[in-house]
Amino acid sequence: MTLLSLPESALGRLRAAKAAMLDRPDTLEILEAKDEVLARYRPAFQPETIGTIDEDVLRSFLYFENNRHWSGLNRQVNRVCADMPTTRAALTHLVDETRPIAKRMQPVTDIKGMGKGIITAILHVAYPDRYGVWNNTSHDGLLELGLLPQTPRGASFGQRYAAVNEVLLHLASALDVDLWTLDAVWWFLHSDAEDDDTDQPAPIAADTPTPTSNTKTTRFALERHLHDYMFDNWDMLDLAQEWDIYTRDGEPEAGYEFRTPIGRIDLLAKHKREPRWLVIELKREKSSDAVVGQVLRYMGWVQKHLSENGETVEGLVVATDGDPQLHYALTVVPSVSFQSYEVEFRLKNGPSFEEFAKP
Repeated sequence: MTLLSLPESALGRLRAAKAAMLDRPDTLEILEAKDEVLARYRPAFQPETIGTIDEDVLRSFLYFENNRHWSGLNRQVNRVCADMPTTRAALTHLVDETRPIAKRMQPVTDIKGMGKGIITAILHVAYPDRYGVWNNTSHDGLLELGLLPQTPRGASFGQRYAAVNEVLLHLASALDVDLWTLDAVWWFLHSDAEDDDTDQPAPIAADTPTPTSNTKTTRFALERHLHDYMFDNWDMLDLAQEWDIYTRDGEPEAGYEFRTPIGRIDLLAKHKREPRWLVIELKREKSSDAVVGQVLRYMGWVQKHLSENGETVEGLVVATDGDPQLHYALTVVPSVSFQSYEVEFRLKNGPSFEEFAKP
């Protein structure tokens, strides 16, 4: 890709974001933290030192309060650091500039928890002028602006990142920014889009009956974070007996809010034994028949772009309840099913002092 082939509409939007983000104190904090973060961690990520990196140093880097740029990396900290000798060897291979980037990713992608966000953040800090960050935020930005490079089906993570990094380097040059600042631009675009998001939970209708039982179902934080709850507790769900959340090379959480050009699939799973895919759409409130079309759209994309060798694709709608329209629609779409969920919050008396004091 040459600079001339970058769409002017995409560059225009990025230039506008670059200018606008300077008025945001949170973005300025990210930009101003660059020198401090690089001074603290870049020496530890060099080829001659990363092979003996202290576990505490690596752990600290994965927390936002230390890297000052990327939140959520710490979710995988225990898995990444579970076998430090293997992790050190893989990271040494990762930062070895004597080999092309596409050919030195495999050892690090074999480390459980080492997703693209962590891998490319380490690379960026080690070589801030050569490698950009490829995480869900930058991926979504590239996808939305039509800049995400197409790679052959079955391409390795290293091959896919090499293609993405080429685009990031060209963008940084075209915008006259460094790669740290470019990553802040993606973050700004993402946060700006969230501020404009009008897809909020519907208010409870005035005539909605109010449960009086002390075991009443409530829609507090777990409903608002249903995606996270199901993903984090997948092994406890009945679905986990037959299905695994989809993973792929370099992306252990690929099936969580799986990105496609036509929208995000809430959860994407593969059958443990059979050639079957499962598209899961989660709804916080009662669901109607409109969700069926949404699920079918995602199923069609998975069928065309991911399934192979006769693999089939199914859909599952998960909501607190389904209205009659949804159930009528599902009677003629056997490949899509429905399951309801409930969140229970219960208060009960604690033990008496006598009971608490029993040996």
